[in-house]
Amino acid sequence: MKRATSGWVTGDRFWNRTHEMELFLDYLRDGTNLLLTGQRRIGKTSLLREAARRLDGEFICLQVDLQGAESSQDAVAELSAATHSYTPLWERVKSWASGLTERVSEMSIHEIKVVLRAALTEGDWREKGDRLFSVLAESKQPVAVFFDELPILVNRLLKGEDYTITPQRRRQADQFLSWLRQNCQRYQGRVRVVVTGSIGLEPIVRQAGLSATVNHLKSFELPPWDRETAAGCLRALASEYALPITEAVIDAMLDEVGVFIPHHVQVFFENVHETYRLRKLTAITASTVKYVYKHKMLGARGHAELSHLEERLKMVLGVHLQGLAIELLTEAAVAGHLSGDGAVYLAKDYLDPYDPSILREILDILDHDGYLERRGDRYTFASKLQRDWWKSRFQFLYQPLSERRRPR
Repeated sequence: MKRATSGWVTGDRFWNRTHEMELFLDYLRDGTNLLLTGQRRIGKTSLLREAARRLDGEFICLQVDLQGAESSQDAVAELSAATHSYTPLWERVKSWASGLTERVSEMSIHEIKVVLRAALTEGDWREKGDRLFSVLAESKQPVAVFFDELPILVNRLLKGEDYTITPQRRRQADQFLSWLRQNCQRYQGRVRVVVTGSIGLEPIVRQAGLSATVNHLKSFELPPWDRETAAGCLRALASEYALPITEAVIDAMLDEVGVFIPHHVQVFFENVHETYRLRKLTAITASTVKYVYKHKMLGARGHAELSHLEERLKMVLGVHLQGLAIELLTEAAVAGHLSGDGAVYLAKDYLDPYDPSILREILDILDHDGYLERRGDRYTFASKLQRDWWKSRFQFLYQPLSERRRPR
């Protein structure tokens, strides 16, 4: 077992997920179109990459990363470029892009994408996209298209740079999602599509009243590891790197993390290992674990994935509602929970006039995207590490509701 604290993993670094992978592959073989969901850094991209590795020779799996895409034309160009590694498909796909046929063997994949994108216009991307799906459907092997970060593209189509939904932007998003849905239905059983991303697709389309455009996608949730799986990962890593970790230390690490998101478990091990080496320790104790958690895991440096928790709120909610979401999350972090009365109190300070439907929408998004989870009549952070990090970042200038006048 090797360390894996950045990017996706496959093969020996892909730890466990036996049951999830078996079910995921069964769905693909059945031709099911899937919406792969789960908390950030839970391992969604790794699941797709490992699935493609295991299906090699049985399926053609096209990895399409849409993180940098800004238009429907970009998406079709990225999907077209993904066929480059499969000669029979690529020979048919490249024919519609002038400039590729003569010197394509000399071009980098980036240059190929530029030419493909230039060959697509606002008026013909759907026609060429339909032809592309037709080519995929005629493949001798079944095809699976893995769209990573498609929700980011849809969010850009809907909201632009000012994070505001307009009728024109809604039409653009509707056209793209409807085109994808139509082709999934047209080639059911021959082409299957999996959609995933670091933000949730369902809350975004719900904001625009476009939920019907994704009702062909079956939700497939990837949960956190259970405690024994996380402990097994730590044992394997400790063995690989000759780190003297006892069962008591493993328990202490898991108690600190709280929810076993694979990336968080791996990062914790990396920080313990680094501390052990740099401080020239002879043993690792519960005190070592507490030190690492406080000063490394909750530190101000090296946590871009946790900082993204804050940044993606603006992507989904816009600048104004992002402020209210931060207040709601900070109250949950500082007080240990967010009550219904407390949420209403905070919302009335931000919304003029107060609209309960907006508050419900925000809470639904925070729940769906793995920030909070509802427990009875209150919300709490889904992840202890995320709660502690959020509290460390925002509590200094925050006055909890218990110290203000009683929530209405």
